[in-house]
Amino acid sequence: MSESMFIRLFAGVSPDYFGGIPLIPFGQWLLPIGIFLLTVGGYAERARKAETFSLYRYERVSDWWKRHFVKRVIFGIRIAVLLLLIVLLCDIVMGKLALLSAGLLVKISVLWLFHSISMAAFFVLLDLFPLRRFAPVALFLLEGVTFIAGSRLCAVSHAMYGMWGMYLRSSLYDAGGFPAGVIIAAEVALPAAGFLIGREYLKKETDYIKIEN
Repeated sequence: MSESMFIRLFAGVSPDYFGGIPLIPFGQWLLPIGIFLLTVGGYAERARKAETFSLYRYERVSDWWKRHFVKRVIFGIRIAVLLLLIVLLCDIVMGKLALLSAGLLVKISVLWLFHSISMAAFFVLLDLFPLRRFAPVALFLLEGVTFIAGSRLCAVSHAMYGMWGMYLRSSLYDAGGFPAGVIIAAEVALPAAGFLIGREYLKKETDYIKIEN
């Protein structure tokens, strides 16, 4: 199974490594995460000025935020899918596709995609704040630090965000893994919470500007 690039990059770190940090598997997991965050960050940087000016074409800031949030998250989904397809194509070219059953491919892809959606939503939210340039680093550290904490403290591993995208740490692979259904539901709830937090923040900022003027 380890010979498949798709599995090495997207399945996560084996539960056999609880208590220690295997640098190579951990680095392989963080590689697509880093590429994803840098790509989403690059897009945000290019689009920020035009989207900020477009705010004045909307009657309510909440309307702008809804369009902005959905557009950015959809872009994140596209990048996540593209990464999956590129690596899958590499497996096909190298003749490793036989190592991937349809069921395994779907399970790994679903967990990766939901994790990517939550990361994209976090990115859009952080992009509202003055320290937005540090959003990619902050999310990369969130992924890495929470995984390390979960690896060293088995009791809290299921609550660690850095574990949630990993098929090999889920109940789909091992009965002792995090409950996949619950975690998927949580990663659906996180973007919803991010959207609401961002909307309330923008409303308060808009009201403050009106008062100042």
